[in-house]
Amino acid sequence: METRLRWTPRLAERIALALVLTLGAALALLPAIAQPQDYHLFADTRGLMLGHYALPNAADVLTSLCFAAAGAAGLSCFVRAAPAQHLPLFVFFTGLLLAGAGSAWYHLAPSDASLLWDRLAMSLGFAGAVGALATERLGPSAGRRWLLAWLVGGGLSMALWAHAGDLRLYLMAQFGGFAVMLLWCRLPPGKGMVGLPWGWLLLAYTFAKAFETFDQAIWALTDGLFSGHPLKHVTAAIGIVPILHGLRHRPGQGPRP
Repeated sequence: METRLRWTPRLAERIALALVLTLGAALALLPAIAQPQDYHLFADTRGLMLGHYALPNAADVLTSLCFAAAGAAGLSCFVRAAPAQHLPLFVFFTGLLLAGAGSAWYHLAPSDASLLWDRLAMSLGFAGAVGALATERLGPSAGRRWLLAWLVGGGLSMALWAHAGDLRLYLMAQFGGFAVMLLWCRLPPGKGMVGLPWGWLLLAYTFAKAFETFDQAIWALTDGLFSGHPLKHVTAAIGIVPILHGLRHRPGQGPRP
């Protein structure tokens, strides 16, 4: 008689740990990954006159504020989740709020120096998301472990990039976090937890990265009407809307995404 492996929170955490260690080992074997300088050359550089002030790179700057709006909205309602979920959700929404400010600052004058502040805030948001989903699906103690690990890893990744010009640890924090969250989404929310639709956020983030990659191509395809990077901002922010809806309108345990 065939025995099926039972998918449990403990097993899911062990698989996630193995996945992270494997990804980390693979990245460690690679040479240092520098920030490509052509990353700062965005397609849409049109300005916008605001009175006597010309706002540079207006589309990228203004759409960055979508993150700040989502973060502020989340901070107004995160306490509707279970108490164990409060800290990671607070970190997540605070990271979004700061990422909106950091992204807008970066796009005013794109450079490695300004991008550091953008990514530092994004690392905070990654940590909050990983910790929040771990708390919801694996339990409070697991949530605290993963939140702390991603906070420390995110901070170290920015220090490594600032001092050694190496993005490997940042890529680990970003894409490793995506991988473990995708893995945990197959689990139902734990007892007493508010189930939030993280799957929609991961889907939106996937599309957002595609828009970022094809920034110039979308600009050319639309004959200069719009480019991919502002679409990245808007799409990623839209992925947060179901999380906000889950907090505002579905108190208690919610459905799986």
